[in-house]
Amino acid sequence: MSDRWFDPEELEQLSRPTMDRALEAIEAGDLDAARELCEAMKHEWLMLHDLMAESVLGLISFVQDRLGDEGVAEAWEQTMQQGWRRHHDAINQLDRRAIVELLAATWRAHSGSGVGEHPGSFTISEDDDKVTFTMNPCGSGQRLVRKGLYESAGYGRTRAAHDWSFGREGFPLYCTHCSFMNEKLPIEWSGFPLYPSDPPEDFSTDPCTWYWYKDPDAIPDRHWERYGAVRHER
Repeated sequence: MSDRWFDPEELEQLSRPTMDRALEAIEAGDLDAARELCEAMKHEWLMLHDLMAESVLGLISFVQDRLGDEGVAEAWEQTMQQGWRRHHDAINQLDRRAIVELLAATWRAHSGSGVGEHPGSFTISEDDDKVTFTMNPCGSGQRLVRKGLYESAGYGRTRAAHDWSFGREGFPLYCTHCSFMNEKLPIEWSGFPLYPSDPPEDFSTDPCTWYWYKDPDAIPDRHWERYGAVRHER
């Protein structure tokens, strides 16, 4: 009896991008196969996405166990400087309308195609000053809370209130990175928040909200004031 599980053609197909296979099925007129591949693709990313999100939460909880809340802040500042800083700088060089489409693509990916437990979901609205992204739930931090992982796995929350925890004690540690990424460090780097944000009041019911202002000068002062920072003329 053969010990082989797959023939070479099956292995080749398994290693190809699912979208390429779906497009080929459409071109061949096999819409049922294309539909099946598209449905399957919605689930491909979620397991890895959720594993990485929980791994980050586990790592930053370990930092807190060893170094306290101060270590959490230092860890985020160091990693953001090494990685996020160059993306921050690049974003500020792009057309601001184009960022809306890029951010929407990011949130579509981050929402895991709306599958899984407590599936990620968001809406987009626009007024004269800004475009608002309303996540309920956010595809990572808020889902970690709603899945009960802070309780079941013993992950950390802030032990005191900090400007980087939006003034709240007991704030989910994973979500503190958004403060550094969106507001606190961008204010230091460029003088204004990148993605001014409001976290949920109640993570189990309320949305997390990000704003993209058409003109940074229209960003409200409160996004500086929560860090004891002062707006400077650009």
